[in-house]
Amino acid sequence: MSNDEDWVVISKGAEATLYKGEFLGLCAIKKVRHPKRYRDPQLDLKLRVQRTKREAKLLVMSKNAMVPAPFVYDVDLKECAIIMEYIDGVLLRDYIKELENRDDIKASIELIKRAGEILAMLHEYGIIHGDYTTSNIIVAKNGGLYVIDFGLGYIYTSSDPEDYAMELRVFSRGLEVFHYEKYDTYMQVFLQGYRRFLKYEAVIDRLKEIFRRGRYVSERRIRRIFRPRRI
Repeated sequence: MSNDEDWVVISKGAEATLYKGEFLGLCAIKKVRHPKRYRDPQLDLKLRVQRTKREAKLLVMSKNAMVPAPFVYDVDLKECAIIMEYIDGVLLRDYIKELENRDDIKASIELIKRAGEILAMLHEYGIIHGDYTTSNIIVAKNGGLYVIDFGLGYIYTSSDPEDYAMELRVFSRGLEVFHYEKYDTYMQVFLQGYRRFLKYEAVIDRLKEIFRRGRYVSERRIRRIFRPRRI
């Protein structure tokens, strides 16, 4: 593991800090879960180790599922750190806004559809990302999409489609927040991409139920969202 002074902080979150630096001559990201003072030290260490191991495992599993995600270079359980590939690019959330400003909606639609296909690939492997939104997908320099931040993810082994459907709802909420004006269109094409998931129909039925649980989602809008769309 490189010395701390070789790494520059690029982001601080509630659970972890991200550093940028070099690892064996490669540009890399180091994600470190720091201790929480309000937790019992032994419990805190146990939780951080478990979450670090789980996230590293999910990243490796994602690559096995042919999902574009950062390669894991190293894991240090003493530091509760993962060193992984640095993806040079722009968050999908910001990239789409740039496309919208240029009135290039067709390109935005294709990216959102691809995001749906990638989530279907994750779900085929039983991987729940935990926070799958346009804020956790990077558009790389080559135009490809990469999924990042599996910190809330887990392996899902139940036959109940609830967790898969809730993951779709999380993406839906992200669209509502960051891409509200194009929400219906984007959600339609996202689901079109997600259709490659073998359990698609069961998940969509459950997602419709979840929408109906919400106080402000009308039946008319639900029908519009799930209406087939040609692109």
